[in-house]
Parts: sequence; structure tokens; C-alpha cells
Amino acid sequence: MTTRTKIAGAVLGAAVAGALALVPLTDDASGGDAGSANADSAGVVLGTSDKEAVPSFTATDWVSYGDRVAVVRVTAEHERRDTGEETGTDEDYLSRTVDLQVKELVWARSEAPALPSTVSFTADGWQLKDGPRNELGSPDASRLEVGHDYVITFARFADGTWSPLGSGGVLPYDHGRIGEGEFEGETVTADAYRSTWEERLVPGDEEPMAFRTAGKPATGVQEILRSTTPDATAARYFALDPAARYQKVAGAGEPADTFCSVAAPLAVSEDSRHTPDELAAVLTDLADLAGPAGKDASALRRYAASLEAGTGGSASVDDTALKASVARIERECGTDVGELLPTDTED
Repeated sequence: MTTRTKIAGAVLGAAVAGALALVPLTDDASGGDAGSANADSAGVVLGTSDKEAVPSFTATDWVSYGDRVAVVRVTAEHERRDTGEETGTDEDYLSRTVDLQVKELVWARSEAPALPSTVSFTADGWQLKDGPRNELGSPDASRLEVGHDYVITFARFADGTWSPLGSGGVLPYDHGRIGEGEFEGETVTADAYRSTWEERLVPGDEEPMAFRTAGKPATGVQEILRSTTPDATAARYFALDPAARYQKVAGAGEPADTFCSVAAPLAVSEDSRHTPDELAAVLTDLADLAGPAGKDASALRRYAASLEAGTGGSASVDDTALKASVARIERECGTDVGELLPTDTED
């Protein structure tokens, strides 16, 4: 499923890249079918954009990473000029900030911070090319137009700023029906909206909230979220902001150990203290990272074994294995490990 914009820190950015296609826009807010267009419409440019930092399309995503869900109305938009270099395009880009008024609170994660009555953040803006200003939108996403209502799952990010969790967390909500209103810059009906998402369903995957709630009032969202269990790992890290929480879930929270990262504390400049057993443990870890084959890995293991078997003095270690271990670490990591002998011997 195509996602729309990327979240940079706490702001939902409108980053557009790749091939662009022109699609019609209707200014009629009465709920005409998707695909109909006003004859005076200048059109909306839809672009393929970077993957978002936090997943936002399913109920599990909402309860795992969202803080609050609310019905809102877009009350104003503001321009801010950027350059094509910042947006990844050759054309000038005019950024847009939207102001939202919270009309109704729908759902809240336990112990979530309070949502302000008004929220502002960056949304898709305009492309400036050869004079005309074209509105930019993103596939599978509402553009957030002034005068339209939406159901949005909000998250508060690390710097205290509120924004939608992601493009999948913004649902059209004109006339009190999810799926009715503005979507991809067009005015759509709930039936057309549901059909659009039905075409995007992937067998075996959790259905997106857009499909599950199309045609329902906001209370339908509330019922689904109250019966949805958050990801177990995400639930353990609710104290973190959504982006950091997702990194924990995705396994990106801590960098993987490398040969040199494990060897770093052995550097002479670190002034660390190691007993024979502690040094042997580090050398064994290094041997594991070096791989099961090869004389270097074997030397690391032999030196570790001699440390565990001996008294810790230089006379008791395997001198050949010691020299080979020093050579391997210094050659691969450029780290001066000195004599690589225990520095905290036990009596």
C-alpha cells in the first residue's frame, strides 16, 4: 500500500518525489462521486513519496502509536515558500500549514496527554512551475482542505508538537460519515471511498481503518479501537514518542553489535579495567563476530581460553594467540589495544 508523506521529527512533512500525474479536483463540497471534477478546477498533482516513519493505516497502528482520535475541521491554511532542493524536485515548492479546530474527542490511549483545542501542522502544499500554482496531494491520502471535516488519529512527538500519526490516520468526515468529503484533493462519497480501499486490500493483512469504517459515524471508530489490542512491544514503550516507539517494535531501537563496537572498550585510551574472565568474555564475543572459520577467530578463542585457564599473568597466556588477536583488532578497527592483557587482575 502506498503511503504519502514522511514524518520528520514531530511534523508531518509534505515531501513529494518521483513521477507526478495530474488528476481532477472538485471544489463542490456536497459529496459528489469521486472522479467528477469542477470545470474550473486547476487540478491536483499526486506524487509518490517516501515511506512514513510510523505505520498509520490499521486499528493496531492507531492504538499502538496514536495518542488521541478526534473529529476536526480545517479552518485555515498558510503559505511558506521553500525551494525545490528541499522537496527533492527541480521546481519551486510552496509549503502549506493548516489550522484545525477540534470538534469532538473520539478516543484516547490510556494516560495520553491532552489534545489542544486547535492544532497546526505542515501538509501538502503547492508546486510552482512555469507560472501556475498546482496543488500537491498524495496517493491514498486526504490533502486536508479548508472547510472540510476529518477524523484524525493524533500523536504527540518528542518536541511536544501534535500532528496526524500518518496519512492512514486521516479519514474524510463531511456530514458525519467517514469516507465522505475530501480525499486525494477530490470530493468523494462514502461508497466510492470504500470501493477505493477495497481495491487496495491485501489478503491476510489487517484491513485499514479507512475500509472498516467507511460510511459509519465516528462512534464506529471508537468501538473498533476499544476492542483492539496494541502491539505488545509498543505497549511496553508508551513513554516514548511514536517514532521512537516504532523503532523499538521494528528492532531498530539499538544498533547491532559489530566487531569494532565490541572491541572499542579494549582501546588503551578508554582506560577500562578488565579481569582475566572479563577480557576472555570480550574476546569470545569478538571471535563469534569474526566468524567460525579463519585463524583470527581461532586465535581469539585460544587467547580467551588461556586467560580463563591461567592466573592472569603474562606468563600464563598463549603468546602466539595474544599477538594474533592484537593484530586482528588493530588491523580491522584501527584501535590501539596495547598489550591486550588483563588490567584488573584478581588475587
